[in-house]
Parts: sequence; structure tokens; C-alpha cells
Amino acid sequence: MPHNIVYLEHAYTDLEIILDHIAEDSPSRAVEYLEFLKNGISKLSDFPHLGVMCKRKHIRRECRVLIIENYLVFYKIDEIVPTVIIGRVLHRSINYKTKKLF
Repeated sequence: MPHNIVYLEHAYTDLEIILDHIAEDSPSRAVEYLEFLKNGISKLSDFPHLGVMCKRKHIRRECRVLIIENYLVFYKIDEIVPTVIIGRVLHRSINYKTKKLF
């Protein structure tokens, strides 16, 4: 059964930041790249375990991460109400240990 995908507010903000950053150089490329990221994330609907478990001690066990090029998509799976909850979409250079993921 496909899972619904829900973006938390921080994830939407992250996507806006990514879009704005790329748009500084190429607005059309920014829109294309945003669609590329969303397409990658949409695969979690059918394959919610596609990402790997977060392995850092400070991150809760139910957290998973999907790598899409230079971005880390942090998410959780709710199997009771088949849902994938997207917490953050961060560039791999960002120290995510200092960020609220969910």
C-alpha cells in the first residue's frame, strides 16, 4: 500500500532555501532541481524503507535518511497510518547535528 508523504514546516522551508539559492544563478534550473528532489522523495511513497537508518547517537532510532545527490532527506515512517513524514532536506555540508530534524 502506498504511503502518503507529509512535509513538516522545516522541510518546506529547506526546499524554499534550496530553490532560492539555485535561482540566484539560474531560475529555470532551480525549478528543475526542485522537481528532481520532489521526484526522489516521492519514491518513498512506494518504497518507504529506501533510505537508511540514522546512525548517530543524538538522532532517534526511527529516523531515516535518503540521499539525493548532495542533499539529505530526513524522514520517519508511520506504518499505522501509512505515511512518510519528511522532517528536513539539508545539504550534506550542513552540520545537521545542530538542526532540529522533527
